[in-house]
Amino acid sequence: MTLLVLGINHRSAPMSVLDAIALDREGIAALRAGMLAGEYVSGGAALATCNRVELIADVTSFHGGLADMGSALVTATGLDWRELAQYLTVYFDDRAQEHLFTVAAGLDSMALGEAQILGQLRRAYTAAREAGALSGPLTRALEAALELGKRAHAETPLDSVSQSLLDAALTAAAHHVGPIAQANALIIGAGAMSGLAAATLARAGTASITILNRTLVKAQRLADSVGGRAVEFDEQSLIAEVAAADVVISVTGARGTVLDRDRVIAALQAKAKPRQNTFLIDLALPHDIAPDVADLPHIRLLGLEDLSRMFADASQEAGSDVIAVIAEVRGLIREAMDADAQRRAANRISPTVAALREQAAAAVEAEFERVANKLGERADAAVLKEIRKSLRRTADKIIHTPTVRVKELSAEDSGVDYAAALTTLFDLSSAPAVRADTISDLQRPGAAPMARSGPSAAPRRPGGAERSPVAADGLTPVADHTLDVVEPAHYTGRTVKLGTRRSQLARAQSTALAQQLAAQTGWRVEICEVVTEGDINMTPLAALGGTGVFVSAVRTALLTGKVDIAVHSLKDLPTAPAAGIDLAAVPPRVDPSDVLIARDGLTLAELPAGSVVGTGSPRRAAQLRAARPDIEVRGVRGNVDTRIRHVTEGRLDGVVLAAAGVRRLGRLSEVTDVLATSVMLPAPGQGALAVECRAADADIAATDAELREALAGLHDEAAALCVLSERAVLSRAEAGCSAPIGALAELDGEALTLTAVMADDEGRLQQVSRFARLAASVGSADAGAAADNRRSARELGYLSADELLGALGEVPGTSAPGANAPRTHVETARGVSR
Repeated sequence: MTLLVLGINHRSAPMSVLDAIALDREGIAALRAGMLAGEYVSGGAALATCNRVELIADVTSFHGGLADMGSALVTATGLDWRELAQYLTVYFDDRAQEHLFTVAAGLDSMALGEAQILGQLRRAYTAAREAGALSGPLTRALEAALELGKRAHAETPLDSVSQSLLDAALTAAAHHVGPIAQANALIIGAGAMSGLAAATLARAGTASITILNRTLVKAQRLADSVGGRAVEFDEQSLIAEVAAADVVISVTGARGTVLDRDRVIAALQAKAKPRQNTFLIDLALPHDIAPDVADLPHIRLLGLEDLSRMFADASQEAGSDVIAVIAEVRGLIREAMDADAQRRAANRISPTVAALREQAAAAVEAEFERVANKLGERADAAVLKEIRKSLRRTADKIIHTPTVRVKELSAEDSGVDYAAALTTLFDLSSAPAVRADTISDLQRPGAAPMARSGPSAAPRRPGGAERSPVAADGLTPVADHTLDVVEPAHYTGRTVKLGTRRSQLARAQSTALAQQLAAQTGWRVEICEVVTEGDINMTPLAALGGTGVFVSAVRTALLTGKVDIAVHSLKDLPTAPAAGIDLAAVPPRVDPSDVLIARDGLTLAELPAGSVVGTGSPRRAAQLRAARPDIEVRGVRGNVDTRIRHVTEGRLDGVVLAAAGVRRLGRLSEVTDVLATSVMLPAPGQGALAVECRAADADIAATDAELREALAGLHDEAAALCVLSERAVLSRAEAGCSAPIGALAELDGEALTLTAVMADDEGRLQQVSRFARLAASVGSADAGAAADNRRSARELGYLSADELLGALGEVPGTSAPGANAPRTHVETARGVSR
């Protein structure tokens, strides 16, 4: 990817120019579409606020991309390129990424450090994602910026020194109309900026707030959120409400003037108290309030240009405390840029390293053919096989250390083009082709992966579910993990709090589910992070015991009323029921497979002997050792991104991850192998989510029963039956989620098949496959048949566990903790991998 940002902002252009290029929602969509229509733009997003318009794109060529983006801007604004060019700013490649970080942190805003821009950037990202306009690299660039912006406000005192446009405007208003706490405020408009204005007025303790809007329903919704009143907009109500107000904020997005001189004069004449001052704040572009209104007596008008001058003066007078905070934020930006540089360097060198390995493999095969022809019949098949293996091993040993080192050097020294050096030294004409078969197979939402590491056929989609709550194409994240609130399209007046772990994956999958719940109920859903033992304790999971380390704190928040529902990866749930908590829904399941992300595009079968593969799971470790006893399995902890970086930075040759997590984060393009179930059976419940709420005997709110009923609409009974059968194996073996047990149930009509694997303390694997006929098809209205189905699914798991335990001579609950866990762990700059 090459990142390119083209824009105009309050620093580069006067307000008159920003006014002329102001775009509404349709205009922004047209701008984005025009940019994407260009030959050199692979993905794009458009950020438009009251003081900036920026086009953010993934381009294949700087000059071509700039021309495509410039043409789109000219078409969308109707202005001549020569007129626009003098005000444009251009950021390219790493400078573009740094600019995005700076914008997201609020350091490029008119109001230094303000948080509003972060929400605006998030909306631009969301709109582009929903329009299918983002490429995978651009998605990561924008998400990195959103994450940095969030960290800037969470990890530094930025909020203590930042002041929003509205805060500054209200400070000025107080000098004209008196204390804001005694003022009556009117907001004209009910959009996003109006919502921010209402919240700011409420926080300032304004005496009364009135929302005036053409659509009364929207006005009422906003008014209800701040305890105000709503009025439908017409000529008469406009004059009457301006007359009654001390402070008027207008931000409608209308293309014409809302408050002209005649209307303001009429309002002044209608005021109950003659000579009463009125303060007008115009935050709209184009302007809502006619500039000549400022000449009227008792009127003070503050527009965006006035605010710009105020903030420019304030920035020149910034004290040492403000400068220190800015330095802290810039430190975070430098850290993020360093991480981005390392990722880019690894991406640049990887295709060349892959080409080198492909060349070495070709040389090995040519030499083998020469030796085989020379030996002829003097060497049998076994000898020839050993010769080929020795040649491959020798080639791998020769190039392994240099290829790992060149990746490290590329990240450390950007002044040297190591890819070009390798290409010249080894005459590498081209990089190897992308494994399109692997990627295309995984990209189909809900499709079962093709078995590439073993002979078994690809599994059917577990549970047989045909519907999916949220599209998970694997190329873009399933949802924006930085969202704190999911707003429904039609708000019905209720807000529920959803508890989840703090990881990017947990938040992404929880946000996706929140979006479905909001769409189904009209409820607003707040995303509440809960820090769990598993998030802060980097002890290997097997040593922690595994059971409940990722869910206990979230469940506690649920029972104490801090959250109303909890979302977990179902494989993390203990099998024993929790008092006071109901498993309210198991949504349709995503691909349960495990996948390999390895250096140089290698599959599990292609990894050379002695390769180091990372996993923190005893289940995966046992099955990896059985499939490839010649490789080393090393322990690793941390989120998906951390684990993948161990590969790209050369600490591991590969890492095994759950396909569902990789898919939900939009990183399927990095997968090099899909592990067949004959090689790697997944953890019980892998790929499924669990939605919990308070049980009837633990109700806290009067609406808990309604919540349980709503969550039932997210439930997929077919997926639930499959994971019930799989988890029954764990339950019978008295094992936790870190046990060396794999299980996968598949439902075909009324036939339920369960395949399970278990390892003893010595690492010996035993696998069984059993079948059960259900009482009725899933979805039957017969409650008795449904209960019988659940009983049959559970019994199938119990019988499978009994057979495994008997074959291995194991007694339930007596396995040594961590017996199959990796014996060594990846070391990082901070010690054991996090």
